[in-house]
Amino acid sequence: MVKNSKYLIYLLGLVVSISAQAQLQQNGLSPIKRDLEITRVTFENFLKHYDDAVLLNNIKESEGDYKDGKGIEIHFEAYNANVYIATASARFGNNDYEVLDTFYTDEIISLQQKRLEEATKKFIRDFYSYLPQLKPNEEFRFVFNIEDSKIKVDGKELPPSPKSAKRTYKLEAVWRMSDIEAFSRGEINESQLSDRIKIEKK
Repeated sequence: MVKNSKYLIYLLGLVVSISAQAQLQQNGLSPIKRDLEITRVTFENFLKHYDDAVLLNNIKESEGDYKDGKGIEIHFEAYNANVYIATASARFGNNDYEVLDTFYTDEIISLQQKRLEEATKKFIRDFYSYLPQLKPNEEFRFVFNIEDSKIKVDGKELPPSPKSAKRTYKLEAVWRMSDIEAFSRGEINESQLSDRIKIEKK
């Protein structure tokens, strides 16, 4: 049972939309491609509305692919959150690399990773029964591409800060289908499922 009913609205709406589209198209969508699209859009909306803890990322867009024998891979553009500061005379921060350089310490970047990881775990726990049915040896791989948003001043893109490199990285969260199946059969609990995630930073 999905615990976050507000996200189920996105899921059901997309199911209806894709079903109608498949009926209109001569070839339609294969079941795995259809379920991949449902998962991609639902997880994207889940992240955009996640309120258990503030994510330090702006989730903008995503794309997914399935490869036989490997599984599903979904990429998310997860830009570093901008920092806004209210002062007596102005509200600034959006176009200020110095503010970002000061804010994104090693501790903040570590917290950013932790919250993306926790959000991904919660999505898998709550929506596992709606995920595509992969082969036991295949994987779900969620890839977060993290970098600063492009800053433009007077229509010109500013060069990145020299310090932006440390907050530019990929965070990958991977689950095996066999672990998700074990969870659905009651062979492992939520805590054990969460422990079986593989996190890779590149």
